[in-house]
Amino acid sequence: MVHNYFSKKRILLCSFLLTAGVAFSQTEAQKQEITSRYNQEELDALQKRLVAKNQHQKQETNNLATQRGLQKRVVLADGGVAELQYIADDGSPIYYRTFNVNAAKSTRADYLNSGGGLGLSIDGQNMTAYVWDGGHARVSHQEYDGAGGSNRVSVEDAASEGGTQLNYHAAHVTGTIAASGVQANAKGMAPQSRVRGYMWNNDIAEATSAAANGMLLSNHSYGYRSDMVPDYYFGAYIQESRDWDELMYDAPFYLMVVAAGNDGNNNSYNGSPLNGNSSYDKLTGHSTSKNNLVVANAQDANIDSNGNLVSVSINSSSSEGPTDDLRIKPDITGNGTSVTSTYDSSDSAYGTITGTSMASPNVTGTLLLLQQHYNNLYGSFMRAATLKGLALHTADDAGPAGPDAVYGWGLLNAKSAAETISAEGTSAKIEELTLNSGQTYEITVNADGINDLIASISWTDLPGTATTQTNSSTARLVNDLDIRVTQSGSTFYPYRLTSITSNGTGDNSVDPYERVNVANASGSYTITIYHKGSLSSGSQNYSLILTGITEEAVVCEATTPANVSVSGVGSTSAIVSYDAVTGATYELRYRETGTSSWTVQSASATSATLTGLTSETSYEVQVRSVCNDGSTSNYSSTKTFTTSEVQLNYCGSQGNNVNDEYISRVQLGSIDNSSGAGNGYSDFTNLSTSLSKNVSSAISITPTWTGTQYNEAYSVWIDYNQDGDFNDAGEQVFTRSATQNSPVSGSFIVPSSALEGATRMRVSMKYNGIPTACESFSYGEVEDYTVTISGSTADTEAPSAPTNLSANNITETTVDLSWNASSDNVGVTGYDVYQGSSLLGSATGTTAQITGLTANTTYNFYVEAKDAEGNISAASNTVSVTTSGAPAVNYCPSQGNNSSYEWIDLVALNGMSNATGDDGGYADYTNQVASLPYGSNTINISAGFSGSSYTEYWKIWIDYNKNGIFESSELVVSGSSSSSATLSGTFTVPTSALAGTTRMRVSMKYNAAQTACESFSYGEVEDYTVNIGQSVNAIATTTQEGQELGNETIASFEAKLYPNPVSGNILNVSMNDARETTYQVFDMMGKKVLQGNLSSGTIQVNGLSSGVYLLKLNDGQKEVAKKFIKQ
Repeated sequence: MVHNYFSKKRILLCSFLLTAGVAFSQTEAQKQEITSRYNQEELDALQKRLVAKNQHQKQETNNLATQRGLQKRVVLADGGVAELQYIADDGSPIYYRTFNVNAAKSTRADYLNSGGGLGLSIDGQNMTAYVWDGGHARVSHQEYDGAGGSNRVSVEDAASEGGTQLNYHAAHVTGTIAASGVQANAKGMAPQSRVRGYMWNNDIAEATSAAANGMLLSNHSYGYRSDMVPDYYFGAYIQESRDWDELMYDAPFYLMVVAAGNDGNNNSYNGSPLNGNSSYDKLTGHSTSKNNLVVANAQDANIDSNGNLVSVSINSSSSEGPTDDLRIKPDITGNGTSVTSTYDSSDSAYGTITGTSMASPNVTGTLLLLQQHYNNLYGSFMRAATLKGLALHTADDAGPAGPDAVYGWGLLNAKSAAETISAEGTSAKIEELTLNSGQTYEITVNADGINDLIASISWTDLPGTATTQTNSSTARLVNDLDIRVTQSGSTFYPYRLTSITSNGTGDNSVDPYERVNVANASGSYTITIYHKGSLSSGSQNYSLILTGITEEAVVCEATTPANVSVSGVGSTSAIVSYDAVTGATYELRYRETGTSSWTVQSASATSATLTGLTSETSYEVQVRSVCNDGSTSNYSSTKTFTTSEVQLNYCGSQGNNVNDEYISRVQLGSIDNSSGAGNGYSDFTNLSTSLSKNVSSAISITPTWTGTQYNEAYSVWIDYNQDGDFNDAGEQVFTRSATQNSPVSGSFIVPSSALEGATRMRVSMKYNGIPTACESFSYGEVEDYTVTISGSTADTEAPSAPTNLSANNITETTVDLSWNASSDNVGVTGYDVYQGSSLLGSATGTTAQITGLTANTTYNFYVEAKDAEGNISAASNTVSVTTSGAPAVNYCPSQGNNSSYEWIDLVALNGMSNATGDDGGYADYTNQVASLPYGSNTINISAGFSGSSYTEYWKIWIDYNKNGIFESSELVVSGSSSSSATLSGTFTVPTSALAGTTRMRVSMKYNAAQTACESFSYGEVEDYTVNIGQSVNAIATTTQEGQELGNETIASFEAKLYPNPVSGNILNVSMNDARETTYQVFDMMGKKVLQGNLSSGTIQVNGLSSGVYLLKLNDGQKEVAKKFIKQ
């Protein structure tokens, strides 16, 4: 199918009667929406497999290390740390090792921060990054407090690592992401974000658990110790590479950011480098995965005052790629040279170090800001493939032209990436799509004629086949998607590596990211996405990003959308996708199968997410297109899907040693469970008891000590709202501080707000300290049970009546009501608000805003309180309210910002004739009234020019329905002309127009079509009053006849350049008229290299070097810019 773009992504503005807010962070609801689309069973199985593998590997490694006398943890000569992870098949000991305010400036992250050049004030508020490293940061450091809150850094695996293991490297990485800037030069990329820290010993299993709970970004500034790995590890797609790809495929919103390594100056570690070139092929382990983002390290970049890259050099220590199958790795470059950040030795310690370890968190923190910016605008987060694709799409090219195995796609440019997010729907396109097997997707776009047209696709690929061969060139890509850009028989191909030191364009069959650059693009282009072979699993999600495009008016014809499909089906949501219809928006309707009532949802893009669905339920969905003239297509045929069951994934918790103490008995209701020591955690969810709301329940826990009695502390949680965690208020139902008493007992009351049905109860006993719900601790035990919550015994007592009901802020259509709260024996759950005998709705608080009232009308209101059992209070006092008079209609503003060169100098209609001069861009002539009978009418208009004439676009609107909005159906005259003569336009007033006075807007804009509510650079707007239905005095209507307003196809002030490219000494410039014109020529660095008067229509360019130049033409009033190439 062929699609014409532009469908716009709209920012949704929501207003609430009682409260209002804006989402600036990853909320629990968003986490649930993300994770509901994951296959939790696959993630659980992956985590269990990885944990078991890690435990087996550790045990085997420890035994072999003891036998061979290998050091398990080593401090290296460069100050870094290495730790033994496992023994390779060939006997090689495999170690992880660390890779040791200019960073923010280099990647332009400071443009997004508070006070930055984009005005966004994005500092990572309430966003969370995850860090795996060789130790832990000092959580009490002064830089981890500040505007983003106190204690923003936490250690997540202290129990399994034998306590907090302070490490300077982990502290430095953490600060590079999140330091608040107490010391200005140590300020992190996201200075108000949070960091959750882990050690590297069980990284992928821990990351699987975190991803299953909604993690978006993690940083890994470590990798294998290259001097000790087998040669085949270099550039190879080994099992570890595959494992990380499997995790990112199963959790497609999660992106892993990895340091490339610091072996750039060492060419001796790899005994069999790719193509025999020892200066390359230095990446190992997770640095060769497909789906992550691998970061190289650059020196401080030279950035000009507008945020443009002037120059940048790679740090010679940065490890080079590519992979053995010639994938572009590293992916991108950050700044990790001489970075100042936090250290671990005290709460005010700092250090300055260099390495890809520093470049990686520079990138991670910056990407966190981009996710926050996208969420601020569109209310959701990008898939990992979209975020990665955006970073690569907007990176500044560095080193050789195009991607390479040193810089990757270039230096991260957060400013350009953020501007692309902001421009989505106008001059850029960011779309998350799905390609089905055998499908080809096409769209047509128009280049803006100024910037290069760049089109890219990015996808999270399935894990490939791991290898143990040295320098295996077999492609590890599973689903091979392709992008092509075509125009008039010419095809533009994506970049690819052609060797370890060269690139070119052509078919790329190895990278899960493809980018096409079209230099000097102009006109219309077709973007085509397809795939080779078959797609594993039948489809592939991908992200499409386009820049250097412009919005063009399109004619909408309401046709039924084709290829409707449903994907991403979770327990409460599903994604519906369909082909685009040019210029249209969309309506989706869905219902439970077998029911008759539809729910209708609007959408502007070619996919929409249905939310609030019921789990394990069959639904039907249909889609139709809607044009802005109100026409609609037929609904598509029905697609049926079934939501999954609610997949609750509770956090893990256990005691690591039960040799000395364990839980031997738990008693609650019908649960009376005696048990042995187990292995630190026991799943007794097959045992259950019933609990009633608002009724006291007693619980007893008996410990057993195998020898000495120790102090044990206890905690019990119940997941009352059945959301898969124990974090909500009131869910910790019992605690007991450390004691040797046996048994311990207590009671709790299930609140009336608890959801009915089966849910999880966790019982935890920990040596010498009250446990938390998701903790692994040294000594003690954890047991999980099921409790079934039912309604309480009948509550028949009604709340007291609300008092002191009053009305405030009375307008023509609204009134604010407030009252004093009621009391109840169990609890008030809400208030019903009545107008007379009609129930208007309910409020949970003691205020409500009533809307939709009629002006000059008296209303009576009262309020009743209610509780969970439906008991209703007596009515409050009644308050009588009379709304105020009807408001004046407010029209949107519109004006020209400069009318000194052209202005409206005549508007004449049916006896009203107004000749004027330059009114400063806008004039209110609503005191002048023109009669406007139903049927045909003619209006005369003309433009005034101070000197040369220009092509002006005219539009005239009349508010026929008097609603204060100039709708598309109310555009009565439209055209363009460079004439200063009187022009005329004829239009018909429909019989549906409301009789009486209303607004007419006359708008004249230089060189481009306008909207009714636009402020533009050159031209003028005038407003008048017309009286619809008023007959016209024949004598008074005599006006000058004008030439009919048409559509001028050639701009009056415009030029053509030829030959272009120019290989000789003369560049010809052909103007559309003979006006006097001066010229200036600039190189691509902005330096002026030529200037003069364009008297002969030629410019001598023999003194120019080969390259791209910008020619600016000026007639003393306006300027035209053109690019040309000197060969």
